[in-house]
Amino acid sequence: MMLWIIARCKWSVRSSPLPRELLATAIHDGARFTVLSTEIKAAIARGALFGLTSIAMLALMPLVARDQLGGGPIAYGILMAGFGAGALCAGIGNNALRRSLSQERLTTLASIACAACCLSLALTPSLAVASVALALGGAGWVVTWTGLDVSVQLSSPRWVVGRTLSIYSALSSGGIAAGSWLWGTVAESYSLTMALESAAAPCCWSPAPGCCCPFASGKIPTRTLLASKRQTLPWT
Repeated sequence: MMLWIIARCKWSVRSSPLPRELLATAIHDGARFTVLSTEIKAAIARGALFGLTSIAMLALMPLVARDQLGGGPIAYGILMAGFGAGALCAGIGNNALRRSLSQERLTTLASIACAACCLSLALTPSLAVASVALALGGAGWVVTWTGLDVSVQLSSPRWVVGRTLSIYSALSSGGIAAGSWLWGTVAESYSLTMALESAAAPCCWSPAPGCCCPFASGKIPTRTLLASKRQTLPWT
């Protein structure tokens, strides 16, 4: 179905005034720009740390449904529905939230919400309470990732934005993968409760890189902006 929709779309392609690049050169320039951009490095650090810690609530959810709540597939489905409902509500209300709160404060609150979700899952034997906690965690999950995505895009000029986004996504996904393994290992070696409680504290630390480099505003920072690919980057 998706392939049929893509095939039916009529794409308007705008030709670029910049010359074509070799693949190796494009990768090198994207990595070099990322290394030189303080804003993008801060977003990557936030994404990797947030993924490493907050993934505990999803990675350990089957164990929560079976061991903590004494349920089965139905309980797991209810927990997933709670997480999805929170994510949906946050996605719908994202614009209103961003109008009332700064991105920095919003991300901090979202990280605290994910930490509270992990603590609640560790302590409650109630399916209803766990579902509400996961709704809170789902909202924090969506708000944090959308804020980081936008920050990377606002910190990148058009010629390199695809490359910086791919680097950010790869490293954030690496944090998620590492966190899934880490908290699963802690749960197996010690206990499920210890794994969830251990993930909650560092989850609150994920906005810490913002102390040194806050989120980018609607304008691309001039110290990292390269308006044209023809300009020379100082690191070679």
